[in-house]
Amino acid sequence: MIYLPNELGKINKKVINSNYLNLCLYEKSKNDDFYEVCFDDYALVFINEGQKIIHTKQQDFTINKNEILFFTKGSYLIKDCIRNNYYNSIIICFKESILIELIYKYKSLLTSNFATDEHIFKLNSNELLNSIFTSFLPCFSYKTNEEIIKLKFEELFLALLYSKNNQSFITFLKTIITNFKLPLFQIFSYCEKDFQNVLEMAKFSNMSLTNFSKSFKQSFGISAKEWLDNKKFEKAKFLLEFSNKNITEICLEVGFNSPAWFISRYKKRYKTTPKQFQKAKNLYFLH
Repeated sequence: MIYLPNELGKINKKVINSNYLNLCLYEKSKNDDFYEVCFDDYALVFINEGQKIIHTKQQDFTINKNEILFFTKGSYLIKDCIRNNYYNSIIICFKESILIELIYKYKSLLTSNFATDEHIFKLNSNELLNSIFTSFLPCFSYKTNEEIIKLKFEELFLALLYSKNNQSFITFLKTIITNFKLPLFQIFSYCEKDFQNVLEMAKFSNMSLTNFSKSFKQSFGISAKEWLDNKKFEKAKFLLEFSNKNITEICLEVGFNSPAWFISRYKKRYKTTPKQFQKAKNLYFLH
C-alpha cells in the first residue's frame, strides 16, 4: 500500500510539497502489476504519456494520454501502462482548505444542490489545460515560491471550471462539498472573518471547542489552528511586503502574541526571516 501524498517521494524524487498542495512528476519505463494506492487527500492525475488503469469495487477506469482523472479520498488498485517505452503523469494532491477558498471565491458558479456516490471522475483535456499542466514542469527543476504554486493551481481550477466538458469537474467539487461536516455558509463565513483563535471560531459556530475542532478537521482536512495560522501567515506576508509597520506590530496585528515565536515559525515556513523578506520586497525598506 502506498499512502499519498505522504509517500510521493517513494514513487518519484520529483516532488513539490507545500502547506496546501503536493505535486509529483511521475515517470516510469517498466510495466508493473496492479498496486494499491490510498489517497489521504483529494487528487487529480494528468496523463502526459502512457495509460493508467484503475480498479474499484464498482468498475474499472482507463485513463489515456491527455486525459484527467479526479480522485476522492480512498484506496484504489492502479496499474501504469507504458506507451512508447515511457509513462509520464503529473499528480496533484490537495487539501479541502485550498478548495474551500476557491469555491468561496467562485461560489456563484456552484449554487445548485447535488449528491453522488461516485469516487472517481474523468474528463478529456484540451489545449489550454495541457498548456497549464505543462507549465508546472519547470517547477520540478527550479525552486518555486509556494504562492506561485497556489496561483497556478487557481489557474488550473478556473480552466477546469470553464472548460466545455466541465461537468465531471463540477460533479467532483460538489461531491467534496457534500462531505463537509460543517454547513457551507459557515465555511464561507470563516473565509470572510478574522478570528484571533480557535475558541472564537467555535463560539461563532455555537459548538463546543471539542466538537467544533473535530468537525472542522473533517471538513477542511487540517486542524482549525493550522488553518487559522495559515491565514495569519498569509496576512503577515502581505503586510511585510506592502506596509511600513515593523515586525512586532505586524506580529500582533495578525494575532500572534510572541514576536520570537512568529519569527521562528516564519523562517521555518518561508526559509527566510520576516525582516529579510521585508528588506528584499518592501519598497519602504529598499534603498
